[in-house]
Parts: sequence; structure tokens; C-alpha cells
Amino acid sequence: MINIKEILEKIYDNDELRKSIVPLFIGDPGLGKTVHIAAFAKERGVNLIELITSQMSPYEISGIAMPDKDSKKMTYFNFDKLENLKDNDILFFDEVLNGNPVVLNACLTILEQRTLISGKPLPNIMIVGAANPQGMVPLTPQIKERFVWYDVKFSKTMWNKYMSNKYGLPTSICTLLNTLIVNEDFKQSRNFYTARSVDKAVNMIIHDVPTPYSLVITPILNTLIKNPLNDSIKLSSTKELLPNEMISWLDLIRYNEKEKKKEKSKK
Repeated sequence: MINIKEILEKIYDNDELRKSIVPLFIGDPGLGKTVHIAAFAKERGVNLIELITSQMSPYEISGIAMPDKDSKKMTYFNFDKLENLKDNDILFFDEVLNGNPVVLNACLTILEQRTLISGKPLPNIMIVGAANPQGMVPLTPQIKERFVWYDVKFSKTMWNKYMSNKYGLPTSICTLLNTLIVNEDFKQSRNFYTARSVDKAVNMIIHDVPTPYSLVITPILNTLIKNPLNDSIKLSSTKELLPNEMISWLDLIRYNEKEKKKEKSKK
């Protein structure tokens, strides 16, 4: 997986590139494209104006021209979200290739000339795009050429590290889970095995929340591992786990979650 943060940093911190380059991160759903972009804006302490292009009309992006009765001239109204942009903000077109082509055409002037329909220039902002290849509309060369395209692929190493840090998942279990993600073909009607959905499913299973993913994921989470603690664990009134004894990872993590709740309740 490409380093989205590094690309954002180098474009954002270069005044010339910020005004001329629009990076477009394209990859399967659930890989964290939007999360990375939002996290970067938060880190820099700037506003992220997100436009979900697939859900918008062209007028919400380009603005609209209306005849003025008194002046007998056209009056141009900019979209309010764009009017509120300030220097250093980030304008984020999400699902930019998954909407109506008419909406994409409305973006062209903003992307290239950095001006609104009224002629007002955009502030010194960075423009970023993200999209999924599934359901991508036919694109004209003019639209394609406005972006610098970056393919975002699933990284087993990065995902394993993330899941290990978040849940304490051992590599052996992460490897089994990321196989589900790699083999996802998006041909079924629902409950896709994406990096995001598997993460959510693991969290639900840990907390005993029913989920359609349980049938496949629970057996993986029940893989036996050695007790990583140096002392025994009182799993219940009748069950005790000895040092180095084998235990289901799911049982262990549920035990840890219960202990966390106990500690919180004491405070």
C-alpha cells in the first residue's frame, strides 16, 4: 500500500504543488483512504471540507447562475461549503469517480483554474480525491487528466500491524483474516470482507454482538495461543489458565476486556 500520508505531506508543504496537483487515491472500499486524509487534516489542524461527489448535484459543486430582475443581469451564487474555505484548508472530493459524469464536469473549473462560478479564486488550499474502482463511470480524457492517479492496494503488513496494535492479534490470526480480504471479489450482494469490515466484525465478536461475519471469523479468532502472561488467569469461577497453557485468543481477549471494565468501574 502506498504511503498516503507521505504523498499528502509533500504536496501540502510545497506551495507550487498544492496549487497545481490533485492526488486521486483509488482503491477497493474499506482500505482507509478517507481515514488517512481526515487524519492528515486533523494532524495539521485545518478544516477538511468533504464533498461526497456520488451523492451531489452539479450545482452543489459549480454553483448556479440566476437572473436578477432589477439589474437584468445574471447573478452567480457559489456553493456555500466552498465559500467557507480558508487558506490551508483541504477540499476532499470523495467517491469522485462514482457519481454522475455531469457532476464530474462541474468539478473541472475548480480543479484546474481554482476559481468558483462567480470568478472568486479559491484560497490557498489543497484538493484531494478518493474513489473506488467498483462502479466507476466512463471518464473523458479531460477529467482523467485533472488528477494524478495513485493506486491504493491492500497491504498485509500494514493491516497486521494495525490489528496487532488495536486488539493484540497475533500474526498467525492476522494472516488468516487478511486472506479473507485478499480473496474478496465484490461479487456478492452484501457483507464484503474488506479491511474495514473485518476490523468491525472482530470488534463485534469480541463484545458478543451478533454479526453475519461470525460464521467465518469466529473459528479464526478461536485459534489457540499460549498464555502470554507469567501468572495464572482466573477466566471464571471454575476455569483457571496456567502460564504457557494454550488458550483460545478470543477467550483471552474477552477476559482482558472484562478486566478493563472492572478497572474503569473502580475509577
